[in-house]
Amino acid sequence: MPRVAVIDRSVLAVNIYRLLLRPLGVSILVARRYEEARPWFFRKSGIDLAIFNSNTFGKKFIEYFSRFEKDEPLVVTPKIFLCRETEKEWKKRLGSLPNTWVIERPFHPDEFLKLVGGLIMNKK
Repeated sequence: MPRVAVIDRSVLAVNIYRLLLRPLGVSILVARRYEEARPWFFRKSGIDLAIFNSNTFGKKFIEYFSRFEKDEPLVVTPKIFLCRETEKEWKKRLGSLPNTWVIERPFHPDEFLKLVGGLIMNKK
């Protein structure tokens, strides 16, 4: 079963991800910040996909971004970053990372599911 890490501070959003991703038959691990999720990427079982909401960055975007560039297991893991329209600089920088897709919030559920499903199927 594919393992998907969802990093989002919103409990409501996490519940929506659970509903959206249920048809894909994935195991979802939830964290409010990258620090909580980071160990998952270093385990033997690893993570097949990471979904980050930009609300987890706060004022630490530069610190997180440098980790996204250097944490080897995260570098090779497919990642989706969900950003607001106004976060233009963040979207640009995040989009430059390997194995990364950036989606603007709010997004259409069908497009989100198509991307997630494609990334998980390519991982198998």
